[in-house]
Amino acid sequence: MRSFRLKIFAGLVLAAGAALLAFSATSNCLAVTGIDTVNVNIASLRPGHAATFCYTDDAGKKLRFVLARGTDGKMRSVFDACRQCFTFHRGYQVVGGELICRVCGNHYRIDRMTEGKASCVPVSLSHEDAPGTVILKTAQFRTGHALF
Repeated sequence: MRSFRLKIFAGLVLAAGAALLAFSATSNCLAVTGIDTVNVNIASLRPGHAATFCYTDDAGKKLRFVLARGTDGKMRSVFDACRQCFTFHRGYQVVGGELICRVCGNHYRIDRMTEGKASCVPVSLSHEDAPGTVILKTAQFRTGHALF
């Protein structure tokens, strides 16, 4: 009987751990919408900081991306996916002016986040700058659908 209780307890601990991992595996994101373009207000994004956004495509898939303002004031954008680690669907964590790959642990300073290291390279996402706004074409999200 004691062995049975121990197995149940171990199963519950494993289930709780799996639930915690699944909950923390993806980024919290701010939802954005658009038909041909997505306009994201970035007026409050300070130099050296980044934010994660998500766009839901026509198939209902949530596609995440990161917008960051470098210390030089220039905007940078990448999908919340790495060219090597995307198969794990975990993306990046934004901490202290860096992107950190949730799979391999590589750190990318916001000013250099589009360069990558070794085979872990953030997937680029082009954008247009407008005063206080970043404009992204939704066609890019269709291209990046396979990353998620």
